[in-house]
Amino acid sequence: MALTFFKTPKHKHFNYKPVYWDRAKEEREKRQKTALEETHKDYAQALRERMELRWKRSAGARSRKNSNLRLIAVLMGIGLVFYYLFLR
Repeated sequence: MALTFFKTPKHKHFNYKPVYWDRAKEEREKRQKTALEETHKDYAQALRERMELRWKRSAGARSRKNSNLRLIAVLMGIGLVFYYLFLR
């Protein structure tokens, strides 16, 4: 056992953890949290709203398709009338 007259200090420990702020991760977690709360609150209502939104989007595509088909039918009819009147 050694005799010491002066106590030697120990090295200092720092518990520094660098802070990194990831905005995308924070927003993603916030969306997940609100989605989970939404599912817990009223899943059926949220599902209904999502289905209505999708239906409204697809309804626009359907109406455009029907409009295009109607336009083609009208042009074919006019073409037939033109053929019978002028080329026959």
